[in-house]
Amino acid sequence: LDPRAHWYDPSQRESPYSLVFNRMSPSAYLRGGLQGTFYTLQWLNHLERLGVPVINGLEAFTIETSKARQLTLLEKLGLGYPSSRTLNHPSQIPQAIEGLRFPIVLKANIGGSGAGIVRFDTPQAILDAANDNQLDFGIDHTALVQEFIPARQGHIVRVELLGGKFLYAIEVY
Repeated sequence: LDPRAHWYDPSQRESPYSLVFNRMSPSAYLRGGLQGTFYTLQWLNHLERLGVPVINGLEAFTIETSKARQLTLLEKLGLGYPSSRTLNHPSQIPQAIEGLRFPIVLKANIGGSGAGIVRFDTPQAILDAANDNQLDFGIDHTALVQEFIPARQGHIVRVELLGGKFLYAIEVY
């Protein structure tokens, strides 16, 4: 099914699907799929109401589409992450960067594949960008400023889990 051009009837009481595998990506907007990202959240909610099992369902996709929610989950689980702030307007940059160690990155809350991540080496550099209206807060107008952690040996390790169980880990250069 193509979530960029799809419809459903909210009065449905049964679904024609016995199982749905959600492959929608938060970075779909980079490939002409902006409406699909937010629409998928609504459709997954509908499927959940009908009791349709969904792999990468509403809860998982809601977390996948929000870096801010991901950080909240990491905090809840007691897992480490770079010092970060979530904000929704460039006027909040001065307060948000207080106490952060530079360099930092600014990243859109909804992104994917590194889309829109910008590094700032000094406080003045990000303040100038904010004053010059050069910051992109992404499609939901929410962004994170986060301490930059250089990749060890030029790569990160991406870990995939399913149902809380380890599936695999890969090195991403």
